[in-house]
Parts: sequence; structure tokens; C-alpha cells
Amino acid sequence: MSQVDQKRAFNKLKHDLEPWRNVIVHIDSLLVWEKNFYPAIIFAAVSIFYLSLWAMDLSIITMVALAGLLGVIFDFLYPTISKLLFNTDQWSGKQEAQFENVVTQLCDIKFLLLGWYEYLFANKEKKSTVFVIIMSIVLLTLAWIGAIFNNLLLMYFVTLGLAMYPGIQDKGVLNKFKERFGCLVSSNMEKIREVTKKQD
Repeated sequence: MSQVDQKRAFNKLKHDLEPWRNVIVHIDSLLVWEKNFYPAIIFAAVSIFYLSLWAMDLSIITMVALAGLLGVIFDFLYPTISKLLFNTDQWSGKQEAQFENVVTQLCDIKFLLLGWYEYLFANKEKKSTVFVIIMSIVLLTLAWIGAIFNNLLLMYFVTLGLAMYPGIQDKGVLNKFKERFGCLVSSNMEKIREVTKKQD
């Protein structure tokens, strides 16, 4: 996709999300852990949500219907609620930059998903045998995992992982873990080498 198309898609998405910009900026601040207690809020919110679903034991059709109902009601009430909660005159350059950063990330995700869709389904070229075997193994593995484990529990862990990922990435938690783990492994390897040298 050309840069012109990407810019056009960015501008369209930004225009479409403009009424929601205050909520988007606040959610982004929460997801990237701007404050130290935000991970606890995310964990508590996701846990309470899934505990509620488990306690209510709703069917899939009922869940979809209720989610649609809540979405329609929130979409209808949001303009009124946003006027009470947010002051549009206090929109700063920092918030605008944060909003544009979120829109850019959403565009990247959209293009990534479209690229995968094109590759997997819309591409008319014949797929290689290796590709078909690998995809079959992956999908059969997912089906096997879904058959063994409780689906609500799996969705809880997936949602929790997705909600925590932006903060983990922004704070460099994985890099810190790799560095500490790497130092621990290298120090243990050095000790093992020293022991083997002494034995020799």
C-alpha cells in the first residue's frame, strides 16, 4: 500500500474517531501504565468482568445480544456523557499527539490484519503444501486446546494478556526480564565452567 493510501486511511480513521478522542486518550494512558496502579486496575477490571460472565453462565447468543445492547445504549448516551465528563477547551497538544499515535497504531493493526487476510484467503495463487500442513497443525492444535480447557478461562487469559501487552511493551518489562534472565543464565554457565575446569 502506498504512502498516499496510508495517509488517506489515517485521516479517515482519525476523523471517524474524533468524537471518541477523550475516551481513547484515557484508555491509552491506562493501557500503557502511566501511573503505577494502572496494571492493578486492568487486572481487577478484566477479572471482575470474567467472574461476572462465569457467575451468570450466559449462552453465547445471550452474551452477543447483551453486548450489542450495551454498545447501542453507550453509543446513544456517549455524546451527553462526554459533555459532562470532558472539557473540550482543555484539549492539549500532548493529548493530540497521543491521540494521533493511537490512530497510527490502529491503522498499522488494520493493515496487518488486511495483509494476513489477503495472504490467507484473497490470494488466488495456489498455496504450497508446507503452508497447508503448518496451518492445519496450528488450527488443529487450537481446536485441541479449546476442547481440553475451559473456553471462558482461555478467553480470560487472552484478554488479560492483550490488555497488559501495551504496558509491558511500553515499560520494557520483557527486555528487563530477558536481561536479568540472561545474566542469571550466563553467571550459572560461568560457575559450571569453573567447576568443570577444577575437576579436570
